[in-house]
Amino acid sequence: MDHKNLKKIKETLSSTLPSAAQRWLNHVLPENVTVPYQIIIRQEGEMEIRGRWTAFTAKGNYQGAPLSFNWKARLRMVPGVWIVAEDGHSDGSGWGGAKLWGVVPMGQRTDPEVLTVQLIRNISELAWLPELALLDPELGWSDAGEDAFEIRCQAGEQEVVVQFTVNNQGDIVHAYSPSRPYDIPGGFAEAPWHYKFDDHREFDGIRIPSRAVATYERSDGAWEYFRGQVISVVREKDHF
Repeated sequence: MDHKNLKKIKETLSSTLPSAAQRWLNHVLPENVTVPYQIIIRQEGEMEIRGRWTAFTAKGNYQGAPLSFNWKARLRMVPGVWIVAEDGHSDGSGWGGAKLWGVVPMGQRTDPEVLTVQLIRNISELAWLPELALLDPELGWSDAGEDAFEIRCQAGEQEVVVQFTVNNQGDIVHAYSPSRPYDIPGGFAEAPWHYKFDDHREFDGIRIPSRAVATYERSDGAWEYFRGQVISVVREKDHF
């Protein structure tokens, strides 16, 4: 898909796309943007695991037609011990798990709730993927006020929703889901969840937030568990 096709999509949706979403896309995307086959984002940061903040490096591969992603992170637990965590969804299935030294399985979840978890995450991370935001026809857009818009999608039989807040400059600063599952012994619970984005900057001419913090607002208190920094963005134009 070339930039003319994306421009045509934007023109077609201009009468129905929420005003805050239009302001965001017009602010962050150059006029002559070329839509990539996939976007590869590398990150570093730290994740809270069992009460301890652990450094990670990660690589995420994202596609937009239809929306999907695969994200792998390497976490150094103690000297000589590291794990690879992997999250993602594609073709109506979601997964999450980890392997000791990248080889020995430590648990894998593919329950229907995992698709909901990962789809909410993927939609929220469109803040990093503005070129892909308009490509999936399964995403439903709606107005949520002067400075906000919502994106809805089906995760199996469940509808998920993410609300985005756009600041005066046109940058996304917050993505919020009123109900996102998380693991508990024997199953899943649900709680409001959100990303806070800041430090917006350009990567190859496209403006995105470089920092993000993820938090669950659980009944026993806020659980901030992810602090990430975008290190690089590669936009692959061709599918080989």
